[in-house]
Amino acid sequence: MLLSSRLVLLLFVSISLAANAQPRESTEGVHYQKLARAVPTETDEDHIEVRDIFWYGCPECSTLAPMMTDWRDGTTGDLVFARMPAIWNDLMALHARIYYTGKNLNAEDRIHQAAFRAIHEDGNPLRTEAQIAEFFAANGFNNDAFVAAWNSEEVLNAVQQARLRTADYGIDKLPTAVVNGLYKVTHNAEVFNHVEYNLAFNMVVYKLRVERRSDFATTE
Repeated sequence: MLLSSRLVLLLFVSISLAANAQPRESTEGVHYQKLARAVPTETDEDHIEVRDIFWYGCPECSTLAPMMTDWRDGTTGDLVFARMPAIWNDLMALHARIYYTGKNLNAEDRIHQAAFRAIHEDGNPLRTEAQIAEFFAANGFNNDAFVAAWNSEEVLNAVQQARLRTADYGIDKLPTAVVNGLYKVTHNAEVFNHVEYNLAFNMVVYKLRVERRSDFATTE
């Protein structure tokens, strides 16, 4: 039987805290995979980037989104959270443009949540520019502001960058978390729900922290 979203969220929060304090054993190739080649992050070497890769049409991404936002809001110290829409077809590129338009309008979280809700709760597929313009209007943006952001060079460049990064990460399944441009975590037989997913990328964060401490010790 599937857990209720409320119960999953409670488990997610409690196990997330435990994972940060005392991660369990993890196995490369089972709980996480090493990328074929390292991909540069947008952080400095003193920070660890956790990148949440999603698509608005993905049901699992929709239920995971509020949990990842809560995780982001609880991050401190050396952790940096980033979102990135995956793109491997035209519809995904259109939906990526929604995300970056919301970000351009300084409404990233609001549009991010609303886009998932529109598709998965309200039955609005957001498949055309007209539907998307109406969506932004319903979320408080006049048409001029929407059109300016939607067609901005910043948004179009961000979409292209996300398309390239999707290929660089070798992403073919969602949701995916990419940790520091080195490892990725997706649902599989061992990472079978959102709680296990959270545990898995926290394990990778812990692994990287241990490696950094070891590197520091050997250079003293």
